[in-house]
Amino acid sequence: MGAHAHNEEVRKPKVKHDGPKRHVVAFIGSLVLTALAFIAVAYEVIPVGFTVPFIVVLAFIQAFFQLFVWMHMDQKGHEFARISIFAGLFVILLAVIVFVYWVWI
Repeated sequence: MGAHAHNEEVRKPKVKHDGPKRHVVAFIGSLVLTALAFIAVAYEVIPVGFTVPFIVVLAFIQAFFQLFVWMHMDQKGHEFARISIFAGLFVILLAVIVFVYWVWI
């Protein structure tokens, strides 16, 4: 029992608390990205053929905000999850490219 209590005292949390500033900036960034997507569609400020790729790029940027700020993927101890997510993104991107090539060419 003494060894177990000693191990709990030695452990240090892997999460560092920087305060709310980072989360507030990320939240405002997410709102700005959402507003940009809305403005692009509602007011037709960009060409129609470029609207969907523009929104997809904004979605990827916002997904990275979600992963690295809200889900703390930038902190230590999340390497396996990070590798798995990026491997999954690679497989999905590869599948999309193959299916687009298969259908349109």
